[in-house]
Amino acid sequence: MRRYILMLMLVMGALSLMAQEMPNAIVVFRDTSDATYRLIQLEDPDYPVNTPVEERWLILAYLSEDDKIDPLDAKGNPTGNDIVNPYLTSIENAIEGQVTNGLLIGPEEIGYRLGFGGAVVTPEHFGKYVYIRIFNAHKLEDATKYMVLHTPILVEGEGPQSTTIIPDYGWDMDPVWKWIEAPREY
Repeated sequence: MRRYILMLMLVMGALSLMAQEMPNAIVVFRDTSDATYRLIQLEDPDYPVNTPVEERWLILAYLSEDDKIDPLDAKGNPTGNDIVNPYLTSIENAIEGQVTNGLLIGPEEIGYRLGFGGAVVTPEHFGKYVYIRIFNAHKLEDATKYMVLHTPILVEGEGPQSTTIIPDYGWDMDPVWKWIEAPREY
């Protein structure tokens, strides 16, 4: 009887491990120039280089059924057929769609490069497009503006996928920083 219980436990453990190792796609966004940093400075000229974790601005990944990036509504929610990437990282207090450690700008010695991780896309979302938004705050509820890529990236299948933001994809420049909710004019 003990052998059957042991065998059953081993089989259940193996199945659990296999379920955890589903083949995901990891889309890494990089900018080896200082172009993204210069755009960040339009919103905050004093955004720190080698940004401490507690000061890093939030980056969220979104998924779209088509190759169009839909705007956010006045509450910061995606519209159209876009959704926040439902993958949740293991970072403490992370929210859905959060791209690893937030906006990190490297030092001058390496050319103020953009440094952050990637977006994990699970198999049920293969064939969709992924893109990112950088918000001007550490938490979404504190953000007033965001910048967004001008073109989403097709996620075709599992494995790593490196995306060079500048010059291949670029940021939407009309305008660079978009209001989540436009200020009221009196």
